[in-house]
Amino acid sequence: MTAEAQSVPKQGGGAPPKRRMRNFLLDPGFQLKYTGAVVLVTALVTGGVGTVLGYEAYNYSKGMSDMLLMQQGGEMEVDDTLQQLLEEQTAEEDARVRNNIILGIVVLVVVITLALGATGIVITHKIVGPAYKLKLLLGDVAGGRLNVRGGLRKGDELQDVGDAFKAMVVALRDRQEAEISELEEILEQAEAADVDEGVRDKIVAMRDRMRASLET
Repeated sequence: MTAEAQSVPKQGGGAPPKRRMRNFLLDPGFQLKYTGAVVLVTALVTGGVGTVLGYEAYNYSKGMSDMLLMQQGGEMEVDDTLQQLLEEQTAEEDARVRNNIILGIVVLVVVITLALGATGIVITHKIVGPAYKLKLLLGDVAGGRLNVRGGLRKGDELQDVGDAFKAMVVALRDRQEAEISELEEILEQAEAADVDEGVRDKIVAMRDRMRASLET
């Protein structure tokens, strides 16, 4: 078995593990900060644009209502009571239009905010997840374990970094295997030269430790 095959064994069969919502927040500080910034800017821009467009739409609707009221007043003679009734109906219609515009803006901002919030969490997860995994794998290497199992998931970001990490582990394994072979030769020479047993024991202990780091 090659060093690369040992360092990156194949995953077992079966269905992939289900992702729970809390698993998407591996680094809440970074993910929520980034997502919150994007959502806030988008909400402000959307709300501002929606307010301007809504204001223009309301003014247009109100202008049409005033024009219609003036037209009705000019085409027929109306008393004060009927005039007041027409004005009240027009005011109610304008209020309905205004409320619908405000509701539409609020719904639009809420929908976009929720959609961007969810998208931001997923996107940052694809960055934080691999970074978190690589951090654990680096901890294994720092602890002297060169039989690193697992890797980045398909679809995660930082794939190039993951490939570079695997290449590094393979290079370290190859170097350590070569050093173990040298120790084996030194041990044979030491035994042939009847070197002190304590020295041979130290060489054996070093060889065993180096082998363990490849097998752990």
